[in-house]
Amino acid sequence: MSEFEQRNSGVVAISTDSKFSHKAWLQTPRKKGGIEGCQYPLLADFTKKVSADYGVLQEASGVAVRGLFLINPEGVVEAIQVNNLPIGRNVDEALRLLDAFQEHQKNGVVCPIGWAKGKEAIKPSDAAAWFEKHAK
Repeated sequence: MSEFEQRNSGVVAISTDSKFSHKAWLQTPRKKGGIEGCQYPLLADFTKKVSADYGVLQEASGVAVRGLFLINPEGVVEAIQVNNLPIGRNVDEALRLLDAFQEHQKNGVVCPIGWAKGKEAIKPSDAAAWFEKHAK
């Protein structure tokens, strides 16, 4: 959580399970499959409205797949990652995307494929020079 806080960002988890299931998970140690010690809010989407609104609800089965959404301070969704149930998300990738969006917001640059914090981004006014230097 501290890595998100350092970036002036927050994390909220939403699940279609009930608040009672969430309480049980929060009381179950991680070594037993729980999330004891979870430091971010866990919201119950028991009606599945949020899951449907964000496009992760499989209507036929009523099951929500795994979604990760980066939402900027104005409420605009900047990135969406949706994985089927057996595939988890990657916190490092979420942080990389967050860094890229913040770099763009701060400096007006474009973060190319494989960009990571500390790497050179593309200044739109000088894109030709960037490609000349970095393209293979």
